[in-house]
Amino acid sequence: MSAAVATLVLTNFALVSIVKDNAAPERIELFGSVWPIALTSAVAVILVMSFLYRSLVDLVDELEAREATAQHQALHDQLTGLANRALLEDRLSQALTRYRRSGEQVALLMLDLDRFKQVNDTLGHNAGDKLVAEVGERLRSLVRETDTVARIGGDEFAIVQVSPKGEADVRRLCERIISVIRQPFVIGEREARVGVSIGAVFASKEVAEASELMRKADITMYRAKAAGRDCFRIFTEAMDADVQRRDQIESSLRTQLRDGDGLDLHFQPIIGSRGKVTALEGLVRWEHPTLGTIAPGELIPIAEECGVIDELGQQAFRNACKTARLWPSLSIAVNLSPLQFRTPRFPAVLRAIVEEEGIQPSQIELEITEGLFIEHGTLCGQTIQDLRRDGFRIVLDDFGTGYSSLSFLRRFPVDKIKLDRSFIDVAARDQSIAIIRAAVTLGHAMDLEVIAEGISTPEEEQIALEAGCDGLQGHLYAPAMPVGELAGFLASMDEGARVPDAA
Repeated sequence: MSAAVATLVLTNFALVSIVKDNAAPERIELFGSVWPIALTSAVAVILVMSFLYRSLVDLVDELEAREATAQHQALHDQLTGLANRALLEDRLSQALTRYRRSGEQVALLMLDLDRFKQVNDTLGHNAGDKLVAEVGERLRSLVRETDTVARIGGDEFAIVQVSPKGEADVRRLCERIISVIRQPFVIGEREARVGVSIGAVFASKEVAEASELMRKADITMYRAKAAGRDCFRIFTEAMDADVQRRDQIESSLRTQLRDGDGLDLHFQPIIGSRGKVTALEGLVRWEHPTLGTIAPGELIPIAEECGVIDELGQQAFRNACKTARLWPSLSIAVNLSPLQFRTPRFPAVLRAIVEEEGIQPSQIELEITEGLFIEHGTLCGQTIQDLRRDGFRIVLDDFGTGYSSLSFLRRFPVDKIKLDRSFIDVAARDQSIAIIRAAVTLGHAMDLEVIAEGISTPEEEQIALEAGCDGLQGHLYAPAMPVGELAGFLASMDEGARVPDAA
């Protein structure tokens, strides 16, 4: 067909050229037959137009296909084929509009894989990609066609659940997701296991934007992670209040650290076996101008999360050194965050501070926990060796609360262990004494001092003493107090004021 069209068209073009110089012929022989020139010209025009139309249609189809592909790629995750964040927000906005108009409920679930980094680290990123793709398939199999499953980050997913039948329906979906994701992933010849933390939130009349609902779901998901991972939580307004409080603390903390004031150390005495104060543990306290006293249990995690733990730790350490200078006969203990060990110059920073404050490193005890060993392994061991070589004393805090206490003692040199308060159970007195005595025997065999924490009653004190502990710490003796009150407390002891008898 195309050859005939080309022949016909070329013949007519040739005739047109001849006509310019000669009289136009009325007929032409073509394909073995004689044809009127007018007819062949008309046919040629029709065929050319048909050819051009077909080409134009093909071009339009190709452009539309390319546009559809580009649009799909713009709204979908390339690895999993799921909706991406842009499409998720669009679908969520539509669902919220329907909710406001008709009351059709919608729930948003935010999901974050647990232990995914371990898969990447041990099996490689290609294996991690395959696992993520399989997670996407599993999630897609759990929802209805009207729901939307999206991948919004490396190991983060989201689900828009349309018309859930109340909270029970959302809970069932969360439970099914957790159960399905717990199943092993077979990648090549290897097997990988991950978990998932889920935060779920329902639409409400107060939530006008998709981004606000996503923020609340994100808050809730992190609450699930804090609860131990591999679980889910449903949003409550109290969670939002907690986040606002956290944001306020973070903002003020940055200001305080920049200005170098407002943060203080309170000190709790540690009583030796003869009833005398032998050491002080410094605990960070912050009197917030509007929120009141911020305790270490709340302050330290926030400082770690917002990346100012190094600054906070150095300020606390310097304050501890100033206190050590006031009472050179007492050891001063300072708690360290595992994150401080990430800095290669950490030992040098502490060494410089003690030199500036004019004290000996041997007067400072650095308290660490098993979490340091679990999270930072080799780096932790080298840093501990450097600190001990500089003269600092290392204390293993909360001994016995984790599964690796004995491994820690075997791998890392320490000078003292502090038994967690859970060791002492007055209701099971004999068992408590036996367990603590075993820990004390182990500690003494390794030439370590053993301190019992959390002593709050005479009965607990008696258990710790009978088990052979070298020191005691707790509210039975004194709470953590500012330096001003500490001076009076220590002075009264020197004058004969009686501390509960630990002899």
